Amino acid sequence: MEFNMDQPESSYHPLQTTDEGEVEEKDDRKTSQMGVFGWRPRFLECLNQPVIFVVFFGIGNLFTVMSFGVLSVYLTTLEKTFNLNSKETGVILLGNDISGLFASLILANYCSSKKIRWIAIGMFAVVLSCLLPAMATLFAEYPEMNKDAFVPSMEGIRGLCDLSEKGFGPPPQTDGSYAVRNHGLFWLFVAGSLVLGIGGSPPGIAGPTYMDEMYTQKEFGIAISLLYIITFVGFPISVLFAGASLDMYVTLDPPEGMNPSRPEWVGAWWLGFLVPAVVIFFVSFIVMLFPTQMPAAKRVLSDKIKKGITTAVEKKNELHRSILDITRDTIPVAKRILKNKSLNCLVFGDALVFLQIGSISYLPKMYAIAFRLGFSEVGTVIGVTNVVAFVLGLVLGGAIMRIKDWHPKKLLLIYAVAVLVSTPFTASLFYRCDSNTVGGVDIIYPNSNASTPAFLDTCNEDCKCNTVFPSFVCDTSDQTTYFSQCHAGCLGGELNDPADIKSGVKEYSECGCTAGKTVVPGECGSRCQTRLYISLTLSVIGTMINFSGYAAHATVYQRVVGEVDRTVAQGWRQFITRVLGTLPAPILFGYIIDNACTIWRTNFDGKQGNCWVYDLDSLLVWFVWVQIILRIGSSILYFAGWYLYPEPTQEELERYEGRAGSNGYEMERTDLKS
Repeated sequence: MEFNMDQPESSYHPLQTTDEGEVEEKDDRKTSQMGVFGWRPRFLECLNQPVIFVVFFGIGNLFTVMSFGVLSVYLTTLEKTFNLNSKETGVILLGNDISGLFASLILANYCSSKKIRWIAIGMFAVVLSCLLPAMATLFAEYPEMNKDAFVPSMEGIRGLCDLSEKGFGPPPQTDGSYAVRNHGLFWLFVAGSLVLGIGGSPPGIAGPTYMDEMYTQKEFGIAISLLYIITFVGFPISVLFAGASLDMYVTLDPPEGMNPSRPEWVGAWWLGFLVPAVVIFFVSFIVMLFPTQMPAAKRVLSDKIKKGITTAVEKKNELHRSILDITRDTIPVAKRILKNKSLNCLVFGDALVFLQIGSISYLPKMYAIAFRLGFSEVGTVIGVTNVVAFVLGLVLGGAIMRIKDWHPKKLLLIYAVAVLVSTPFTASLFYRCDSNTVGGVDIIYPNSNASTPAFLDTCNEDCKCNTVFPSFVCDTSDQTTYFSQCHAGCLGGELNDPADIKSGVKEYSECGCTAGKTVVPGECGSRCQTRLYISLTLSVIGTMINFSGYAAHATVYQRVVGEVDRTVAQGWRQFITRVLGTLPAPILFGYIIDNACTIWRTNFDGKQGNCWVYDLDSLLVWFVWVQIILRIGSSILYFAGWYLYPEPTQEELERYEGRAGSNGYEMERTDLKS
């Protein structure tokens, strides 16, 4: 597993080709040497190597993924801070795909020329997309601004059933009105998502194609695996970082008495956008310095010509097309793409996979609900396990491609099998904790005359309860959870230290809605650690198998079309996967999650906010089975793409697999017609 790390000779300049297919050099420093505009210093040539580009490009991708991935952990925090429901968070997630689908279609053909320039422009746009949502924190209000916050109520016991006319004072901790006033800042998140879709398109289109020009196919498998490892590690890192940032208060200076265990705590969510913006900004400048073609492109083109992948004339035309030529060629290219049956099976299979992958944004939330984990804790759990799965799968996939220079048709079969075999492991969430029984939702309150469960019943309807924030309590006599001590109908309570009102509540008493008449703070039920470990283990195995086919998948996209059509194929893939995959995914899974809600937040102005309690059984059945069905559908399309891929001739197989030489680069037959 070696990358070509040879120092490029200062006298080398990029390849140009003649009509006879011979490779020649042209004295043009602008095209082959690192720099920008007229500044091309010699000392930068030590960086002019394929693996250096892959590392910096991967770092840029990592933090781009991070800027989007933190949303999956921040969702609950943003929902309560900006009074958002799942449909509105879905709009934020959709903005990226709405703008990206148009950008991918418009820019795909143009990205075939000056690829490195388009990559850098896209990365600068991503920086702006990170700064826009981060700006929201400059204008937002937070609980510390509420003058009535943290004022003790009668005897230091908050949130009891209030049967008096005057009441015990302000609602528990804060009234949540700050979130209503913050709601207008929602559009900064939408704007950032729209810019992210535009900025993320050029690197996704031009990046793999640029790499395909500096690595042979056997090298490309390892190179693309390295890129994917760096890139996909961005998701677990984003989860880890987001979890850690939520342990810090949003202003970095929490008010007295505020801590992460309180429901009104707001973590420093803005750090998850600011940090990627700073890193990508500096990486963009480095990427911008790379040349139009690296010195390694000469050797790679020779290998492609010998395999019959391209010709010298075709490559020459791709390198020297003007904007007018590219525009004029748009319709012919589109016809070739649409007529390619194998490519379109692959593209539409990817669309179903991306529709299923849309569930990842809600995965931390699902683990928090299913295993009773805190959101900072779930960030650590999912982050660590996904890093292991991503790396093992991608390394395995790159190693498989390094073993033998297989024909693309075989590589497509490898990926189809990997997707199908990994599908059953999607059901790992079924190994979760037992569902809590919630009073007034799952069961009728004791001594109630109601025939069906009612959240507000005769035992608490006059208690002035609200659902602005949860304060779960447990009746240990029958293991029933109640949304709050107020909803349990509790009239009194006992502090841990009667002399200190900040010591916390030991238990609540005189609870008219409960069987045992007393409740203790917190939800009922255990953490079920064993089930969590089983679920995570199955998830790691499934993810590893799935990612073992990613290197083969990326290679097929570079070979299923002609050399000049590669960026257009990538753009077509981005368009379809967004229209049919990532665009409807937040709507689909947002609907599934909202449909399972049993207790919604209702603000004092009567407006509905986010969900606090879900029907876990119904939620997981729909959440998991929809993913399984989508993955089975994608597998069928991948197998169809493999079947429709033109069967290679014996001569073509010899070109791929009949190679000799210790370094793996020399063809056994050098007299093949190019």
